[in-house]
Amino acid sequence: MLSISKIQLVVFAVVLILPALQSGGFLSSTVVHEDCMDLLSDCGYIECLLRGGGAFMDYNPRFCTLDCSGNVWPKVPDGVCRGDVEHCNTSTRESLKNWLQRLETTKNNVLESWCPSFWKK
Repeated sequence: MLSISKIQLVVFAVVLILPALQSGGFLSSTVVHEDCMDLLSDCGYIECLLRGGGAFMDYNPRFCTLDCSGNVWPKVPDGVCRGDVEHCNTSTRESLKNWLQRLETTKNNVLESWCPSFWKK
């Protein structure tokens, strides 16, 4: 029969380790990379809305533009345009992350300016 302290130790270990196992974070050799297409989609969503174009529809690598509903085609940053979004190399991923950060900052500044009560929660 296990003593109460051993049972508590087992429960404590399970509570700590189980979430890591479920999320895959426990595997130390696993490296999680954000997919460039996912990053591009996130960027496109914000960029299209900020430009008044509605929903992000597609990316045109030939012209380096986003296709937004409402006939808006904003250009993507040079680092994204020169990169390979489909095969997602490190340089392109970094360009997309930097662009997303700039877009998030712009979005937050717009929200703070237009909806000041939103930030007072």
